[in-house]
Amino acid sequence: MSYCVQCGVQLSNDLKACPLCKTPVNNPNLKPTEPAASEHPERIEERFTRLDVGYARQLSIILTMIPIFIVLVLDILDGGVTWSPFVIGALIMLWCFLAAPLIIHQRSPYLFVALDVLALCAYLALIAWMTNGFSWYLEIVLPLLVLIGVTTLLMLLVIRRLEMLKLYRAALVVLLLALFVVGLEVIIDLSRDGAVHLGWSVYAGIPLAVIALIAFALQQNKGLKEEIRKRLFV
Repeated sequence: MSYCVQCGVQLSNDLKACPLCKTPVNNPNLKPTEPAASEHPERIEERFTRLDVGYARQLSIILTMIPIFIVLVLDILDGGVTWSPFVIGALIMLWCFLAAPLIIHQRSPYLFVALDVLALCAYLALIAWMTNGFSWYLEIVLPLLVLIGVTTLLMLLVIRRLEMLKLYRAALVVLLLALFVVGLEVIIDLSRDGAVHLGWSVYAGIPLAVIALIAFALQQNKGLKEEIRKRLFV
């Protein structure tokens, strides 16, 4: 038997509030009643998910096509197709960035990173074609985007897929970052001078490589790792 904590009235087990002072009753000995489960909850949730995804796909395409059509018509009425490809390309690229991850069933981040890089490459190629400037695109923009995309995919692979200890994965990520810095200078040197003259990237890459080696060494020396963890309270 239980009693009210406010006025001391004796309470029965089925009461949710004191009949005298209306204080809510919280009896830890009683198990909370669970709502009855529906007969087919998984099927219902799956049905609504499919409906929502299909509706979102159609809505995103419609919302993208409306401004594309308006811009194209305005450009034609203005005397020809001169500036509308820039706007249309930007709208399609934004659709790939924002809408595609919400409506594609595949939840792999690798697919979305590759899609974003391809969309950006295509849009910048459109700009280069419209401005008759493919030299800057092929020399620096395209290699830079490929470098960014490959580095991002490799980092995701190391973080998400490789069955390694945390310090090993952190070391590999840092090494990939060092390689990215070196690759960035290589692209800049080739586009500017036609030859590679490594300089600032080496000074940036060496500390990163040292950090990666320290992480490898800490993972190998378990006693030192535990001592640092105790000192840092982590």
